[in-house]
Amino acid sequence: MNKMVLNERLKLLAAWFNAVAAAFLTTGVVAPLVTVIYGLAPKALDPALVFASSLICMLVSGGLHLAGRSVLGALQK
Repeated sequence: MNKMVLNERLKLLAAWFNAVAAAFLTTGVVAPLVTVIYGLAPKALDPALVFASSLICMLVSGGLHLAGRSVLGALQK
């Protein structure tokens, strides 16, 4: 396979990892935070559960972002 084609495929894969990481961050951290701040969350919702799930989503997001960065390390000159 041509190096340019391989590099473009690797960049596309890295971009996909980053997009999924951004989606995890948005849905798992930003959305719950906004619902709690504006009082849109149900009263029976445990804040510790929101914090724990947001922390997990933040870690998954960071891991996916780092996976995308490591894919970029395989680019060829």
